[in-house]
Amino acid sequence: MSNEIMKEEEATPSLPPELTDEIIARKPRREVIGALGLLAVAIVFGVESFKTPFKDTLWEFYTSPTIFPLFMAILLGATSIVVLARGVKEWRDQKDSIEPIRLIESMKRWGMGRFLGGAGIIATFLFFLGKVNFYLLSVIMINIFGLVFRLGTPKKALKASLITSAVVTIFLFIISRVFGIVFPGA
Repeated sequence: MSNEIMKEEEATPSLPPELTDEIIARKPRREVIGALGLLAVAIVFGVESFKTPFKDTLWEFYTSPTIFPLFMAILLGATSIVVLARGVKEWRDQKDSIEPIRLIESMKRWGMGRFLGGAGIIATFLFFLGKVNFYLLSVIMINIFGLVFRLGTPKKALKASLITSAVVTIFLFIISRVFGIVFPGA
């Protein structure tokens, strides 16, 4: 059995040394920027979770709709601070080996085009929310996402998207009937 594992490890392609060095050289900056972004999200969620007054009928310690986001914001903030501290320490230690910031090139390598495309699809979904039947809008969005961000041939992507949208629609319908949730435009 150990021979099989060794063969799998040998067959697994590794990154070229120059690419590995480049990733290691950018790691502290990525950690600092990522941690700052997640810390901002944690702060926003923390602030929003306090919008329900503590003396409101909705605010009971274990049943408050805002207690879960508050705890998640605290955990996200704490882990972000740890990652931020680690990134700053590594950045200080490797100051000479860290390459200059090339924002446009980095965004292209990261896939900013796909990110903006996805954000555009979600913005369009939100625009039509309440104006178009929710179930139909969900099916359309799932299929667009499946085709735009497909892995493989369009035929396989369409098949997978149709199956996913059918399962999601059935699931949403059952949830709406069991729990009495009214979806916008449904």
